[in-house]
Amino acid sequence: MGKKQGKKTKYFGHQPPQYDFFLNPHSDARFTRCPKCDSTTKLRKKPLMILIKPAQPVSLNKTCRYCPNCDLLIAHKDELDRLLKKISLQYYPNLVGNEYLVVGTLDRKTWKEGVQNPESLDDVLKPLHDFKRHLEFEPARYVWVKDDD
Repeated sequence: MGKKQGKKTKYFGHQPPQYDFFLNPHSDARFTRCPKCDSTTKLRKKPLMILIKPAQPVSLNKTCRYCPNCDLLIAHKDELDRLLKKISLQYYPNLVGNEYLVVGTLDRKTWKEGVQNPESLDDVLKPLHDFKRHLEFEPARYVWVKDDD
């Protein structure tokens, strides 16, 4: 019996993929505990690479939740929305409110050196670490239940 060939994933970046990633769309849930293993998440500041549609790269040094056990990075969509609106109003007014995709992270040294003003799209992609996977989770919902006496 032969081996099955897995589907090859297409990556944007030229560096090895890092982290599983969850863009949390729930403004009422901050995932202080990991949705995969239930351990306490840590705060980590990571340079995120974001592509605003149609194709405008933006890098933000953003504080995210991180689970070292699961190698899971969590960013909050409402926070990113506010930051991207502010940046778009200032630099890209025609892109305000456009959809975006958080594609990966940059090494801090590379981010500090100034990939904010690249000469070409390839200059943006060379230092980029794509995410291994984009995941989705639902927060636990608690409800009040009347005791049956």
